[in-house]
Amino acid sequence: MAAASQCKFFGHVISIDKALAVRDGAAAEQRYSLPFECVKCGNPVRPRLAGDKHVAHFVHIKANPECHLPDPPREY
Repeated sequence: MAAASQCKFFGHVISIDKALAVRDGAAAEQRYSLPFECVKCGNPVRPRLAGDKHVAHFVHIKANPECHLPDPPREY
């Protein structure tokens, strides 16, 4: 399953790298309100950094099982 590597930001499609740069350049109080949207369903998403087990990607803020770019499974 491919991770989402692009999102919409103010109507423009941007890469995960650009979204992470925008997020990191924003003031701390603005980071969670940036209008990143899923390119497929339009719902809000957040950029996530790469980790040991996954590449950098977007995750839906609220799960959307109908979107064909699902979020990776969460590890607890």
